[in-house]
Amino acid sequence: MYAFHPSNSLSSPEKNCICIGTFYVFIYRPYLKRLKRNAVHPLPLSHEERRVLFDRCFRHVPSPESYLTWWFLGADPDDIRRDNIKEFLLWAFFERGDGSVDEPDEAVDEELEQYVTLLEQRLGRQLPSGRGNIQSLRLTFDKITTTYRGLAWYVIVFFVDQLTHLSFLWHGFEYYRRPRSSAIRVFPPRPQELWPGRTSPSSQLSYWHRPHTAEGQLPVVFFHGIGIGLWTYVRFLAGLYKTDDKKKSVGVIAIEILPISFRLTSAIPDKAEFLSQMTAILDYHCWQNVALVSHSYGSVLTTHMLHSPSMQHRVPSVVLIDPVTIMLHLPNVAYNFTRRRPKRANEWQLWYFASTDPGVALCLGRHFFWRENILWKEELLASLGDSGFKRDVAVTLAGRDLIVDTASVAEYLEDDAETCVEGDEGGVQVVVFPKLDHAQVFDDAPSRKTLIQMVRSRCKSGGLALP
Repeated sequence: MYAFHPSNSLSSPEKNCICIGTFYVFIYRPYLKRLKRNAVHPLPLSHEERRVLFDRCFRHVPSPESYLTWWFLGADPDDIRRDNIKEFLLWAFFERGDGSVDEPDEAVDEELEQYVTLLEQRLGRQLPSGRGNIQSLRLTFDKITTTYRGLAWYVIVFFVDQLTHLSFLWHGFEYYRRPRSSAIRVFPPRPQELWPGRTSPSSQLSYWHRPHTAEGQLPVVFFHGIGIGLWTYVRFLAGLYKTDDKKKSVGVIAIEILPISFRLTSAIPDKAEFLSQMTAILDYHCWQNVALVSHSYGSVLTTHMLHSPSMQHRVPSVVLIDPVTIMLHLPNVAYNFTRRRPKRANEWQLWYFASTDPGVALCLGRHFFWRENILWKEELLASLGDSGFKRDVAVTLAGRDLIVDTASVAEYLEDDAETCVEGDEGGVQVVVFPKLDHAQVFDDAPSRKTLIQMVRSRCKSGGLALP
């Protein structure tokens, strides 16, 4: 009789090699091909709109020399010449980069000359003619850089995802999954989206929900930042719903944004599609007005809602945590996140786990359009309809932020702005946590408690603005 011996079957190393090879050939490598596709840019601005945007940006450039140096990847200012500037401006304000600046159409060339002349006036010197041997940072045209993620990494992501799911269930949240047709297009797989359960009214956005029972207060909508999903925010979100009346709670919807959550999945929805999906979610739960809270990249989605004529009046209160969209025309966010050569430990962590993650790199390199995402103070503080009530806004910044130019953002927000004190309606409250780095506010218990109180305060003040 034939006796079975383990040696007759595949060994564990062989099985591992087969699994890893299958993953690479059928999942990882096909995903990398998407990185080579061209970005689909938004419709171009008119000449008048571009001029308004150009003037607005350069009114808020603390140092023109530094501005040029870092948009040109640390180049010597003497190497930055007129044609280099034109090439950069073609990307930044025209969404063009496929042709030579030596052959633009006549109207565009004339407009570029105007901008270069205005820039020279700000610099106080003339730029040399011709082209220097340097490159500018043109995020949506440049080649996307990634580092390999093995199957073991995605196994870790899978288990953290399940732990996050259990944590939210423990805190009384309800999960709304996407349709299975969308759920099967994500790796690692998510069992919670394949099991029977509540289905999201959005085909592309899953989310966690706690019912809103606190009358006279605003429910919270939260957009997370780049990372491993909502795991970072469990303790923060679990602290938001509590009120003075233990029988009532503030509603919370925490959106899952999988393309920036270390997954291999579909592209992030564009601005129009995102707004349509969010409208469906809010209408499904009958949330007419909300307090928007966002962290880091989540401020991009907040900006989309505040720019939308159909959505902006539904947002009486906003809390931005480590926002990347304020002063986005400065090079800091784009350079620090995508081009900086890491030296310190936190920079290596950012570079490997976030900047060069394939999903994150695709999102930033082909779906991040700075002029759609930039948020100005006037837009933050816009009046809500005919009531004359200005939106109540708080912005928290990390004093040691390795991505955002905290000093410039704080100076811009506080310039000519009234100081917001307890009980004020409207205005920008700027809070800087001087010893914290980007996202550390969620790990530091005292700072997290302060943050929770700021959100609760705006749920109350925003509720007072309701008709």
